[in-house]
Amino acid sequence: LDAGGVLVYPAFGAWHIGALVMESRAGETVATAEFALAHEACRHHLGEDALIETEREELPFRRKYLACMNERMRWGFSQEEIDRFARDAIENVSRRMGLYSDLPDYLPKWQKRYGLGLLSDTSPSLRRILEEGGIWQYFDAHVFSTDIGALKPDPRMYAAIARKLSAEPKDCLFVDDFEPNLHGAIDAGMRAVQMARDEAADLWRLERWDGPVVRDFAELDRYAESLA
Repeated sequence: LDAGGVLVYPAFGAWHIGALVMESRAGETVATAEFALAHEACRHHLGEDALIETEREELPFRRKYLACMNERMRWGFSQEEIDRFARDAIENVSRRMGLYSDLPDYLPKWQKRYGLGLLSDTSPSLRRILEEGGIWQYFDAHVFSTDIGALKPDPRMYAAIARKLSAEPKDCLFVDDFEPNLHGAIDAGMRAVQMARDEAADLWRLERWDGPVVRDFAELDRYAESLA
């Protein structure tokens, strides 16, 4: 399973903006076209394709991203404020991201029946919200992009999770919300299904994916059973 859009969602509509930023004067700018353009220009500073093992190592990347956003959005924050925002994004990740409500009903069941792997383009702090939410324990293997130094659909990502699960790719079903990542899984020899929890927000993605689509874990459960 992917994380974003499958297990977790952005609490404020922007994955990398924490509660302190939203509570500041910058909060009203997040849902704007200018913010989206700035994020695209700054997102490489997050280092999700870098080798990062710990939250401490993640922190400088968060600082660089927020400093870039601060400059492009003309928020006018000091370096001290940026540092505080960066720490908040990591240490209070449960305020930055939420867990979908259907996870506890299905993850334990799937772990027992199939075995579960987590494959996500993300940084080490994601683990914190999954542990705090009691979800981490249900995964038999975990691969973050910062473990590999590459992003999906890089074939190294899919090879790593299959290896950790001691599974053949042909026996794996990969679930993601983003079409290129699904094709990456297919190219790696896996089956793939798109999770579209918010059809309205991700309609452009649905239009580009001609494979199976599910809208929640109940539908995913039925789809997985149909493959057995």
